[in-house]
Amino acid sequence: MGKDKNNPEIEWIIPKNRGIIPIGKVYCSKSLKKIVRNNEFSISFNKNFNEVINNCANRKTTWINSTIYDLFINLHQKGFAHSVEVSRNKVLVGGLYGLSLGSVFFAESMFSIFPNSSKLALIAMMGKVNYGGFKVFDTQFPSKHLSTLGGISITKEEFEEKLQYTNDTSADFDRFPYLKNWEEFLYYGTVK
Repeated sequence: MGKDKNNPEIEWIIPKNRGIIPIGKVYCSKSLKKIVRNNEFSISFNKNFNEVINNCANRKTTWINSTIYDLFINLHQKGFAHSVEVSRNKVLVGGLYGLSLGSVFFAESMFSIFPNSSKLALIAMMGKVNYGGFKVFDTQFPSKHLSTLGGISITKEEFEEKLQYTNDTSADFDRFPYLKNWEEFLYYGTVK
């Protein structure tokens, strides 16, 4: 993580408890499902990575400094970092970006400039990585907000065991066919 937005130094943080969302287990409330089914939002992946990370970094307080930003742009160009974009009327209103290593997806940050659009980004990304065969969806730190969406807290030791999946090359972010609509993302991303 960057020490702060205006400081280019980075530091390694190892939390005592790690946040994850079990694959395919995002909790989607009835009201959010109604928003999904209204079909006002479109989804894309890796179409506008730079704008997603810019929006994530465009906060008063952030750990995304110039070093992190440049590293993730480079990782995206090499096929390791991915984004999901949520648009409404062709305007980007939410998104999420992260890193894939083996069969682990490390969600880094998400943003929302329209109500619920970051939740939609989370559902879409979970559907995508589930369909792609990933085994772990890391959220870094557990939080009250993520727990309402299905996030759980595991110990550092449990997380270290899950890191074995970074050597599992069976997952494929670009596995075809792409999920085409919100119903498919709900099926692959959320608790039934």
